[in-house]
Amino acid sequence: MIRYFNLIIFCFLSAAPLAHGQGVISLNVWPPRVDLNVTPGESRTGLINVNNRGLERVQVFCQINDVSMDRYGNLLYPEGGTSATSCEPWMSVNPENFFLSQGTSQQVRYTLKVPENAAGTYLASAFFQTKPQEGGKGTGSRLSARLGVLFILTVSNTGFKDGELSALAMSSSTKENAAQVELGFLNKGNILIRPKGTIEIKTEEGFTVSKVLLNEENQAVLPRSERVFRIPLSDIKSGIYNLFATVDFGGSEILSGESRVNLIVEASRHSWPIPQSRNPIKKTTDKDAKPAVKASPEEVKAMYDLATRQYASGDYEASLTTWQKLLRADPAHSSARKNMERTKTKIQALKKIKG
Repeated sequence: MIRYFNLIIFCFLSAAPLAHGQGVISLNVWPPRVDLNVTPGESRTGLINVNNRGLERVQVFCQINDVSMDRYGNLLYPEGGTSATSCEPWMSVNPENFFLSQGTSQQVRYTLKVPENAAGTYLASAFFQTKPQEGGKGTGSRLSARLGVLFILTVSNTGFKDGELSALAMSSSTKENAAQVELGFLNKGNILIRPKGTIEIKTEEGFTVSKVLLNEENQAVLPRSERVFRIPLSDIKSGIYNLFATVDFGGSEILSGESRVNLIVEASRHSWPIPQSRNPIKKTTDKDAKPAVKASPEEVKAMYDLATRQYASGDYEASLTTWQKLLRADPAHSSARKNMERTKTKIQALKKIKG
């Protein structure tokens, strides 16, 4: 029986040369990623260098594919150019297949023709694959290398950013006495986003047990898609915790979310279903704060949404008033406090401009 071994190498973030070596097969492709700012109706060309560093002459084929991503950031490469963010139909390469002798290179020219109605970010992949060759003598196997170049096209002055938090949870991980925080981000806009932020973990008594950074690796969330970021934790005990997330995705507002979770950490590596709630912790140690105004969780959320809309519309004074009212009702609302300080800074900056 003949066995086929096909290694796919795809570089999404780095800019290192792509190479695959399997004895007689050693292929190198440069660049591994092409980032372009284009305009509607524009045509663009460029070169990809493919080098054979192996011991044998190889035949190389090129194929253009879509690029998509699952909820956990794993890249997928469907065929057909049917994705809403695909630029595969716009692309062509020449030559599409060629032979490379040992130590030789081939320049492959790519051509992009951007439609007049294009807007936002588009992606595609160009894969270079060698024709399967005999492996070691007597092994009954055949070897092939497949390397990809990622294309990220942004149509200038056409993108908009919009996003929301879709999940905030915590679960036990596969390691004993360890857990992980999960934050879901939904990219509702038409351009690629790299969200940043923090997640604070507190006990029911209000003590902070951990504060972690979100997306330190600067990973991307594709347009009109959701991604779940998993952040490992260590030395955390079973119990009831409150999670507070603040996320900046470069849009008009900073997103925030709160969740109450029941974590069970077991040596048996059991993951526990996590009930979620948006009810905030209502604690404060600010002796100078004004008397609290009674408000239900629904009223607090309504004030938060109102203040956010006021800020986004440019009515900063009204937004500040709403933030202050919200904090009188819920002094421990950390996201509202941060947004209030942000609003104050904005008002002060505008006053300086006006003189």
